[in-house]
Amino acid sequence: MGEMVGIPEKTAYKPLNAPEPLVVKENVSGLPIKIGKGNLAVAAVEDRWRIDDEWWRQDPVSRMYYAIVLGNGLRMVIFKDLITGVWYHQTIGITHQ
Repeated sequence: MGEMVGIPEKTAYKPLNAPEPLVVKENVSGLPIKIGKGNLAVAAVEDRWRIDDEWWRQDPVSRMYYAIVLGNGLRMVIFKDLITGVWYHQTIGITHQ
């Protein structure tokens, strides 16, 4: 096999679309109402769904996802880790039309 050209031997790869922690303020029902350090208002929750997976492993996955639109029109997918209680953002999209 030939050598790979242009790729350093010790390249640190970051997964695409990896979840990042997010500060979220919830209402009494647990729905997100403000996000981030700037307290951006959540204008709409367009969809929500729950994922429970890998329950047989030492670290199972249990998350509640929300597709939201912020007051400035930005669309995001955020989720709450139901085991740790920590919020994350998964994707940031285009402005709401």
